[in-house]
Formats: sequence, C-alpha cells, structure tokens
Amino acid sequence: MSIINKAGLKRGAAAHFGAALIAVVLSCLNARPLGAQYNAPNRDSVEQPAKVMEVTGVKPGMVIGEIGAGRGYFTFWLSRGVGEKGKVYANDIDRSSLASIERTCVDEKITNIETVLGTVEDPRFPAGSLDMVFMVNSFHDLERPVELLANLLPALKPGATVVIMDRDPARTSDRHFMTRAEVEETIGRSVFELVKVEDFLRDHNLYILKARR
Repeated sequence: MSIINKAGLKRGAAAHFGAALIAVVLSCLNARPLGAQYNAPNRDSVEQPAKVMEVTGVKPGMVIGEIGAGRGYFTFWLSRGVGEKGKVYANDIDRSSLASIERTCVDEKITNIETVLGTVEDPRFPAGSLDMVFMVNSFHDLERPVELLANLLPALKPGATVVIMDRDPARTSDRHFMTRAEVEETIGRSVFELVKVEDFLRDHNLYILKARR
C-alpha cells in the first residue's frame, strides 16, 4: 500500500486498483493448472490436456497414476482434474525429474501429488489404488512395455482404465515414435486389451485399454 500511496493514488483508488489486481491474478491461476511454468508455448493447443481428461473420464476424487511423468507437464493438469479429494501418483525412473515435481508442489502448496520412483519394468504404484493410469508421450520410450503393463495390473482397481497418449508418426515428421500398428501389436502381447482409439488430436492417438478378463 505504501507503494501505491507514493504513486499518488487516493485511498479509494488504491483499494479499487488492489481489488482489480487480485482479480486478474486469480483469473490467471484458474485458467491454467499449477506448475504451468513447464508448459511449452504451443503445447496446450496441440495436446489439449483439458479435453483429453474430459474424453477419458477424469473426475474429481479419482486416484490416477502417471507413468513417465517427467517434470510434470501433464501431472499438474491431472492434479487439478482430480481435485483436492483425489490424488496423482507421478511415476518416473529419473529421480531428478521427480525432484522437480516435488519442488513445484512445495512452492505452490500442491498436496495431491505423490512421486514414485519406478524401474524400467515396474511402476511401483500402491496395490489396488488406481482408478486410471496415463502414459503421455512415454510409451514409445519404454524398454520393457509388456512387462511394465503386467506389473501395473496389481495397482488397478476393478474396471480401471489405462490411457496411452503418444504421437502418431503418420501425422508428424518425427519417426522416433511408434506407429499405430506397433502400439497395437505391443498391447496385444500384454495383459491388456485395446478398447478404443481416439484420434481427435493433431499429432497424437489416445489408446484406451482395459485389463483382459
């Protein structure tokens, strides 16, 4: 308030200015999830995380595991999607990436994210805890995808959904990623079955999986 006074604003004008400033800040926070400093400038428009969560059925109160969370781009979207009563287990094999997520959680007072250091074939999620699992831009880099999917099974609640979101090289110039046929073939060798493929994103496919009965 002393700065405002030095600027020559009257008390009423200062109060109005302060209220307007708070409103702008709150609007910005509500528009994007916490941890948004990890967002690339065009990433939201390309990957459409809010729509992805809507289409796949992310709801408040859910417990979600994310495999290959990295520094948390999608993790913080999931955190907002499940709300204060939900929880996100952010898994990675890179301890430094998880440490980055942890620092952001401390800095921004996020309490519904817990990091999990896994291995190349075991995500190490708590048994029977998950309503849903996400793998965003990570499936193509898994060293042992079939084994990892098998070790994921004990962590799932009955009827849980697994979502693989990965770029389709048929729609991009990057040949680093697996083709749709390769992804589906890998899923076919696992303990999961492919239920549906969503292709509304510009670069990515969403593969929706359920455990085989």
